[in-house]
Amino acid sequence: MGHPAQYCSTIYRSGTILELWRRIKNSIQSELRKNGWSTRRAELMRTHTKFFGFRKLATADGASVVVRLAMVCNDLAIANSSMGRFKEIKSHALNHIRRGASFYFVRMSCGHLREGITAIRDLRDHPALILRVKKCYPDAQSAFRELCECLPGGRDHADFQRYVKPIRDKFGFHYDGREVCWALEDRGKRSIPFSITMGEDIYSTRFDFADDVFDTIVCLKLWQIPLNKDVRAEADRISEWCFQKSMQFLSFGGDFVLRFLREYAA
Repeated sequence: MGHPAQYCSTIYRSGTILELWRRIKNSIQSELRKNGWSTRRAELMRTHTKFFGFRKLATADGASVVVRLAMVCNDLAIANSSMGRFKEIKSHALNHIRRGASFYFVRMSCGHLREGITAIRDLRDHPALILRVKKCYPDAQSAFRELCECLPGGRDHADFQRYVKPIRDKFGFHYDGREVCWALEDRGKRSIPFSITMGEDIYSTRFDFADDVFDTIVCLKLWQIPLNKDVRAEADRISEWCFQKSMQFLSFGGDFVLRFLREYAA
């Protein structure tokens, strides 16, 4: 078992998100070529902006569901890419910030997933939108099917309720006093020491013990990992499961939203 103050070790693969958005960019460029537009400049630039019309989008059947899907994609992309940037910090003096940042962005990602899964449900239940899923890339279709397994009756619904929902409900945007009291009592019984790390300013200062308390709540109370197991390994497994759901959302949403806009808002 790992050090009791550091159970979670969230997994992040920075290249995965870049590959997703590279595929989406190539899809946009392909559309531009079909319309006879030059893409040479777009290929040299990191981004390309294409304009659509809100007047058309507002009248499209199912548009509100698609916009919600796009909102979740934006938020998940920021949360995951930001976590990756903190993971890539080389300074050993900021290791304490890296760990805390990982906790923070995991909380944000779980919150976005918890709310975003309702958009997946509404898309699945929409008679016109569900037909358009078949026009997506095969991997996007596969990602959609996997996300649907998180809905009631699905293979992964119990895991989603256990791993994602409680973090959103208790600590995604909240600081639940009862859970904190439970973690303090648990750590007090085991006589675990704690620390703070002082930096040159408030931004490099970290109340490490607050991260320890959060870690205890998530691993032992919310995820219910028993202490007689390798807690860090199990926390990594669950973190990877949650990460894969984020990537599935980005894979499906990135493809579906672009296809919808091309047809109904161009």
